[in-house]
Amino acid sequence: MANRRFRLLSIILILVLILSGASSAVASDASEEIPYESYTYWSGVNSSRKLVYSRPQYAISSILDPVELGVGAFKKLNDVCTDSNGNTYLLDSESRIVVLDENYRLSREIGPLSLESGETISYENSQSLYVHTDGTIYICDTENQRVLCCTLDGKMKRTYALPDSPLIPEDFNYRPLRLTVDSRGYLYVLSDGSYYGALLYDPEGKFMGFYGANEVKAGISSTLKNIWNRIFVNNTKKGASMLALPDVFVDIVIDDKDFVYTATGFTDRNQRTGQIKKFSPGNGSNILNSSDVNFTDDDYTYQDGKLFTQDILGVAVDEDGFIYCLDSSFGRVFLYDQDCRMLTAFGGGMGAGTQQGTFKAASSIALKGSDVLVGDSMKNTVTVFGLTSYGQQVKSLITLTLNGHYSETIEGWEDVLRQDRNFQPAYSGLARAYLAEGDYQQAMTVARQGYDRETYSLAFELSRQAFIGEYFWILFPAVLLVIGGIVVLLLVTMRRKVVLVKNREVRLMFTTLVHPANTFEEIKEKNSGSVLICLILLVVYYVVSVLQDLAGGFQFTVYDPAEFNSLWVLVRSVGFVLLWVAGNWMVCTLLQGKGRFREILIVSCYSLMPLIIEQILRLALTNVLLISEGDILGILDTVAVLYTLILMTVGLIRIHDYSMSRFLGTSLLTLVGMAAIVFLMIMIGLLLQQLAGFVVTVGMELMM
Repeated sequence: MANRRFRLLSIILILVLILSGASSAVASDASEEIPYESYTYWSGVNSSRKLVYSRPQYAISSILDPVELGVGAFKKLNDVCTDSNGNTYLLDSESRIVVLDENYRLSREIGPLSLESGETISYENSQSLYVHTDGTIYICDTENQRVLCCTLDGKMKRTYALPDSPLIPEDFNYRPLRLTVDSRGYLYVLSDGSYYGALLYDPEGKFMGFYGANEVKAGISSTLKNIWNRIFVNNTKKGASMLALPDVFVDIVIDDKDFVYTATGFTDRNQRTGQIKKFSPGNGSNILNSSDVNFTDDDYTYQDGKLFTQDILGVAVDEDGFIYCLDSSFGRVFLYDQDCRMLTAFGGGMGAGTQQGTFKAASSIALKGSDVLVGDSMKNTVTVFGLTSYGQQVKSLITLTLNGHYSETIEGWEDVLRQDRNFQPAYSGLARAYLAEGDYQQAMTVARQGYDRETYSLAFELSRQAFIGEYFWILFPAVLLVIGGIVVLLLVTMRRKVVLVKNREVRLMFTTLVHPANTFEEIKEKNSGSVLICLILLVVYYVVSVLQDLAGGFQFTVYDPAEFNSLWVLVRSVGFVLLWVAGNWMVCTLLQGKGRFREILIVSCYSLMPLIIEQILRLALTNVLLISEGDILGILDTVAVLYTLILMTVGLIRIHDYSMSRFLGTSLLTLVGMAAIVFLMIMIGLLLQQLAGFVVTVGMELMM
């Protein structure tokens, strides 16, 4: 009995220890010290990107500061870079370079550079440095308008000053900001404020010209303004006009294949796209599909009276082609793959970050293996971000996918989705894998879940080809039979004058499509037409409008369940028609129009039939057509709209007894009246809201 009690107590004690250990482990996992929000963006859900929070792919590995490194305090940490051997270089504004080994331990310090004569050269307030594969150090000595080239032991090798070339404008201000060197020894230098591109030097130091440059982005407003100024030009406008200049590069790096990546800094709030470019080594053309990509956040904010908006400061590219860009305004690092898909964002601080992983003045970014190093020129620290196991898994799967090894990624992508359902590239990768395996239906399902319309379209095309190939022997005779049946039915009804629609009012409605003048004449003269049919048409119009979003083909429909509002669909469909009817009745009543409200309603609703028929056809076609065949839908839309406008024009002219010019004038006034009605409705709503608030306030006062 005692032994049994002892065993029972032992089992209970073991269970308690296991549960307490598990709970502490869960608590430890849940309380990972990541003081920033890790997130990404989904595209294709609606007209804009959608921010979603995601599982962190990077976490803080260590913080490098002078105390930990055992060196003197930095005056200002301007830059951090790494070399191919895993060493890290920290540039102090006080003519000092601190070199760390692959384990981030102090290796050496380089002070002022020495000449063969014994003299030294200082490089105070230098903005950046670069270490080539041969161990040569290049320093952008910005204030002294030169690039210094030295060895690892601090001995001067060469100086690059402002080139003497007719290609250099006379007013060019040479202030080297960033530089890089390719495998052949060509030097690319960015000068602060220069919109000509990078200055290119050959291996012998000869200036070759400018390499790459941004183009001037012309928005709609600026284009219209330029056209207006050109048409209505005067001396005052000529004197005040300024030449539009392209945005300048703020950073430049080269990958192991000599592709040149550039980063553009602060841009106009309405034109924040294409900040990262990838230039080919030969002709210098941008081969990165980035013109429509915003590499930072979409939003901007005010904090303590200061505007925070995107301002990319640096870019880095790893050996697998992943692109990292540093936004100095928010202090965030954004990670993209070669398809310009955002994978994650980490960091933060907005200029006031005090916690680890956030920044006060993010000033530089560098890569060392899988580590991301971000320098802070106010804290004088370097934050080392390391890949989490989840981040390592994601990057390896994306690399396999981009290299075409789809079948090797299925289990991995499924595991990623189990860990984070918010990671959109996982859906695309998994859909591609199923597509490569020939499982088209599963590929379509996963692609639809991830709003990947490109992969869905490929899978749908292959699925449709397979279906037609398998059932062609049934489909072809069935189509011929249906067409033949329709033709025979039409011929029989025409010869024998068979009336298919017995109800007179319904028949009158359909007659509108082929004989609008006669139909509207009958509506006016014989008081024909049915208000009940009008209401039914409005209901059908609303239903098919809703179905366009809910049941339309995925390739042609942008549908976000979180933002879908059937009441808004009701307003923009049925509400617009009723508003038109009311506005036209009010305007035409004042301008001697003979149409009554009932007649205007009947004409407007009967004229909707082409749109209703088109939406029904569109609903069916979007589920069977390919993206490449989408022009059919555009033609169908145009025909339906024009047909509706013709019916509306004929009907309103007839019931109001107007000429064409008078009809056009009253139609414009109707649109103005509709705007006035909407304005009055808004004002009444606001007044009622204020009245309700007043009544509630008075009631509360009386109750107290």
